[in-house]
Amino acid sequence: MDTDKFERLAIYSGMPFITEGTHRLFTFAPGEGTQKAYDVCLSFLGNGTCFLTLAGEPGRGKTHLALGIGWHWLDNDMGVVKYWHIADLLGAMRREFDHPPVSENGTPLKSIYQHCQEVGLLILDDLGVEKSTEWAIEQLDMLVDYRYINGKKTVFTTNLGPTQLPARIKSRLKEGLAATLDGIDYREVKARVRS
Repeated sequence: MDTDKFERLAIYSGMPFITEGTHRLFTFAPGEGTQKAYDVCLSFLGNGTCFLTLAGEPGRGKTHLALGIGWHWLDNDMGVVKYWHIADLLGAMRREFDHPPVSENGTPLKSIYQHCQEVGLLILDDLGVEKSTEWAIEQLDMLVDYRYINGKKTVFTTNLGPTQLPARIKSRLKEGLAATLDGIDYREVKARVRS
């Protein structure tokens, strides 16, 4: 892929550009408690499964792996990627509900929700940290349902256990791949190294 196209797709993806060199699959150091999750991520890239859920406590590497999948997707010209932290996505959707996007001449533009429906790979980070209002659950449920029905690749990260997720979302995620990351908090290790 040419550099200009990669940069345009990387900017559109919403993935933090600072992670381009750090949050790659090849920079993830799988260890005790994370090897299975790493292997599942590699499998997800090469099979037809549409959903991947990475669960575990904070600091275990879920976001690293999710972004690694996104960068791999872009590097290999596999299509368009969109990354959203769930709370940011819902906030943007709420704002857009009050002020729908239009072009300079007033023509309606695709909404954030429509982009999330259609994109080749959607990464939804921190499922479950959002304020669980009826509206938020309904929006996420409709988005997950659309992607499920249309077989769209989606990566979820969550700190929650399976029983804590909304029932319809939990049911759909069961048909995809899932892995729990255990072990030590890598941020704690980095902090000890710095001191």
